[in-house]
Amino acid sequence: MTMILHGTSISPFVRKIMLALNYKGIRYELQPLNPYLEKELAHKRHPMGKVPVLEHGKLTIIDSTVIAHYLDDVYPIPPLYPGNAQQRAQIRWLESYAATRVTSLIGGVLFYQKVLRQKMQGKSCDQEAVNQCLTHHLPDVLHYLNQQIPSQGYISDHFSMAEISLWSVFRNGWMSGLRLQPHYPQLHAYLQRIELEPWIANLIAEEDHQLQDFYCEPMILPHPSTA
Repeated sequence: MTMILHGTSISPFVRKIMLALNYKGIRYELQPLNPYLEKELAHKRHPMGKVPVLEHGKLTIIDSTVIAHYLDDVYPIPPLYPGNAQQRAQIRWLESYAATRVTSLIGGVLFYQKVLRQKMQGKSCDQEAVNQCLTHHLPDVLHYLNQQIPSQGYISDHFSMAEISLWSVFRNGWMSGLRLQPHYPQLHAYLQRIELEPWIANLIAEEDHQLQDFYCEPMILPHPSTA
């Protein structure tokens, strides 16, 4: 039974589930749904008008984290939350942190202003909001993550939802022009390792083909000591 995923791949939350499905080798069909342009249809799928929404037979599952746990319940191998209790707790925390604080800055400010407004809608970018994000808010987040992630390998002994969740958000940052080198080398190397996974590399190639006209010029991050 083929699953149906409703949403748009440019959303980090939809991308997160696309990667989870690909990682598990689950066949699915992506049904494009833009909650900004198709508000009425989005509210029919989700009571808050959000994406992603997953259909599996007669069952509808909403919220990317709920969907991820459902996928692990139905198709436990390979697990999205591997390792011991301590490792799984860290995976769940980083998934939550990526969905909240990291997304609020990278998605809600950088990606919204530079890609959605400026590139896709042809509207003016609020450069002051971008500068405030880069100078005052994002450095603390990047510094924290730079300390949390390992110098080698992944959060657990195996690839996990932590890698999928963080990379999905930072992919939107990359599209917005965000570059982590040279100030956050450990976080940069961690994200680079993730991109070597074949199902990640395949998605990058697809996005580059479809969206490269909307990518922004690299932005220079201030040195952490001056932020």
